[in-house]
Amino acid sequence: MARILAVEDDEAIRELIKYALDQYGYDVTEAANGKAAIDMLDRGPYDLVILDLMLGGKISGWDVFEEIKKRGLRDDTKVIIMTARSQEAEILKGWRVGVDQYCTKPFDLDMFVVTVQDVLLSTKQQLDRQREAELRKTELLHLVDTVFLED
Repeated sequence: MARILAVEDDEAIRELIKYALDQYGYDVTEAANGKAAIDMLDRGPYDLVILDLMLGGKISGWDVFEEIKKRGLRDDTKVIIMTARSQEAEILKGWRVGVDQYCTKPFDLDMFVVTVQDVLLSTKQQLDRQREAELRKTELLHLVDTVFLED
């Protein structure tokens, strides 16, 4: 079964993610902050990393994502960014830097599990096409919002 690294500073959310994914037989490793997540990368490989963006401490989820890329792990490791931020700028950044999926908190747990399953079952090419489509859609929505906000 797939190996997943769940990086979330909120213990209750982290445990909920682990519990839900354990029920489906996934091997879930937890990290409570960015430093722990980067340390865990050495214990990989992981099929999927679920990253909260707003981690306590000096290392953010974006920093962890950059470390994954720097280590050349993106070919084998899929990434879902999970955050309380639902701002378009954050969503655009996620699609532009190459995350595979984006979930905002609060989230429906069943839908979250479906998203994880979908990402794990998708090929890199499918995820790339989906990311490009989501990027175009989000940029269009951002443009529309900008035009209406200026009026």
